[in-house]
Amino acid sequence: MKKISLLGLCLLAIGSASAQNDLVKQVDRALKAGNVDYAAAREQIAPALTNPETKESAYAWYTAGKLEFDAYDNMLVKKQLGQDASSTEMGKALIAGYNLFMNAMPLDQIPNEKGKVKPKYTKSIVNTVGGHFNDYHITACDLWGAADYKGAYDAWTIYLDLGENPAFAKAMNVPHDTIMGEISYNKALAAWQAEMLDEALAAFDYAKNKGYNKKALYDYAISVAAQANKNDVVYALAAEGYKYYGKEDPKFIQLIINGYIEKQDYAQANAMLDEAIANEPGNAVYLNLKGVICESQKDNETALEYYKKATELDATLASAHYNYGRKLCEKAYSISDSSAELSQAEYNKVRAEQIDPLLRLAAEQLEKAFQLDEDNQRDALRYLRNVYYNLGDDENLKRIEMM
Repeated sequence: MKKISLLGLCLLAIGSASAQNDLVKQVDRALKAGNVDYAAAREQIAPALTNPETKESAYAWYTAGKLEFDAYDNMLVKKQLGQDASSTEMGKALIAGYNLFMNAMPLDQIPNEKGKVKPKYTKSIVNTVGGHFNDYHITACDLWGAADYKGAYDAWTIYLDLGENPAFAKAMNVPHDTIMGEISYNKALAAWQAEMLDEALAAFDYAKNKGYNKKALYDYAISVAAQANKNDVVYALAAEGYKYYGKEDPKFIQLIINGYIEKQDYAQANAMLDEAIANEPGNAVYLNLKGVICESQKDNETALEYYKKATELDATLASAHYNYGRKLCEKAYSISDSSAELSQAEYNKVRAEQIDPLLRLAAEQLEKAFQLDEDNQRDALRYLRNVYYNLGDDENLKRIEMM
């Protein structure tokens, strides 16, 4: 059987309502015949969806939606038979079909000339969409695999919306909340990949509300909020994550403390951290954070002691080595500045006994910080250049400048 082509219909005068209705009927008949040229049918029915005379027609939107579901089903059969079928094209058809049907449904509820509501297409829409419920999740996964993240987001959005829509409840088997929460988590990741940061955060919230609160959700949601420059959201997520995973990952308390410091709420920062240190006195991360708070309050000597103790408790904590080395440098520079009025001989004595030992110790700490975490401790190199310059260590200065 030859495919029914609708291209000849372009000859119709598309400005009139009757012409538009004829286009819709032609598409409908082609679908019923079972072998339609989908590209041509889409082109032919499109004017009916925008023409003032027919854009409020439930029949037009319903037929356009039915076309897309038929196209999807046709491609699905091909895929099942091992023939070529584009996951992206299948996803577009499935998503478009839903959106077109959602336009048709309210129009199908408009009272007739006698004031009665007699829907013609709603039952078919509910059954068609409900019958494809699981296909939206499958399609979203396929679109993710094809790197069509916006498409995956849209498909998962429809899946989740259907799960909340009582009109479709009888036509579907909706999974329990934890599964829906996990799917919303996947939707959030798709939104993130599509650079839709606000949508990603909303999807993470939906997942949490459904009971999905795995650590990865907080890790990624915090990254998204930081990328969106929403520090308040970062700190709120950190506070939530800390309740579940505070002992597992010190990142959460670090972010909370950063939030308190940003607001200059040192009382809250100290209270929270002092309690954490009392519970885990050997936790180097907490001592390093305590040093940050002290430094923020201009108590540099106490900060230096906390940084030093943190490096002694955990020799692998790069941030503690960096902070300790940095404060040693600053102490050395402060002593040098305060010695400006001394004689050269007196200054040389201070330099030999106080300044240079501090700079050499700082160099050790800064070198270690960079070795432990090259990606996040690049600032250590800036301090090292100055240290080696002041120590007259040309060999190490050249080495650092090559990094």
